[in-house]
Amino acid sequence: MRIGLDYLPAVCHAPGIGRYARELVRALVRLPDCPELALFEIGGGARVMEGPALGLEGARVVRRRARLPRRVFELYCRAARSGADRVLGGVELFQRMLPDYPPVRAARQVLPIAELPPAGSAADARLGRGVGRVEDVIVFSTHYAREVCARYSLPPERVHRVPVGCDHWRREIPELPAPPGAPHLVVLGAVRRARRPLEVLRGFAELHAREPGARLSFVGRPGDAAPALEAALARSPARASVRWIRAPLEADMPALVAGATALVHLAADEGSAVTPLEAFSLGLAVLATRLPAFEEALGADAVWVAPGEEADAGRLAAGMAAALASAPAPAARQARVARSAGFTWERSARETLDLWRRLVRSSGL
Repeated sequence: MRIGLDYLPAVCHAPGIGRYARELVRALVRLPDCPELALFEIGGGARVMEGPALGLEGARVVRRRARLPRRVFELYCRAARSGADRVLGGVELFQRMLPDYPPVRAARQVLPIAELPPAGSAADARLGRGVGRVEDVIVFSTHYAREVCARYSLPPERVHRVPVGCDHWRREIPELPAPPGAPHLVVLGAVRRARRPLEVLRGFAELHAREPGARLSFVGRPGDAAPALEAALARSPARASVRWIRAPLEADMPALVAGATALVHLAADEGSAVTPLEAFSLGLAVLATRLPAFEEALGADAVWVAPGEEADAGRLAAGMAAALASAPAPAARQARVARSAGFTWERSARETLDLWRRLVRSSGL
């Protein structure tokens, strides 16, 4: 069996879909029965992840690489009646990472979905077109298996749930440090409205009034909420205790997160609990929005805020205080680490490989 994967996000993007692609392949090549992997890396964009960060040393993989604008590659495929699968030398199955690139000519296609855009939006239409091009979809929670079927009118047998991994930062932290002396809350990810950064700041200001030693760090690139957060920070009474790391380096992330006390992760909707699980793997307490995918993965080991209550600064401050209070308790800390231990990239790779084999067999290839 020969499998093609869109590996361009793995080398062009540190977080998100880039990390998923990178860690999945890193784990796959370490399986004793790994099939031949052909990695597609044709497109524009700076290659920000290379060398040891990819974990491909000694791995037997084929990499097709070129810095070529996507539009040019798409035009070539149209003229040559080709696609990424044929450029890779032929594959039985191609795992996409994005819904609309690269073009694939003949191979069976699988598309992972970790986040659904707002219904009716342009991004939703784009994803719907991508779903229509593929035979199968991968999701990372039971809730999203139902949601994807309902939104895109897919039969359940075309939607497959596999676990996500969260142990990538733990590789760099063999022994967990003790929680820091001063309470330190961290928010990870691009500063987007869907992640409620302004609400987090208001809640932290209330907490800070009672615990003046507390600190808050936003760690993520500017998104659609960046200007509003800039303005709110300038006015906040807690601004001296807040920092924003706007261009985080992937190499610094394990130590940065391990040095915090608790993660605050608010979201409008997500289909994977990977960010809270990353924090669990490093022993952190977590305050999260009570979303179905989060509850499924985190269970009773997180502190919850109900959707819609994020705007109540008092409730959010109380949730932050509860997370900070539970952070140093040895039993709670051990429970969080133990829960995260079930979400390894080895398990994700194994279940993904088993799925690929079933799909190829069902295709008669």
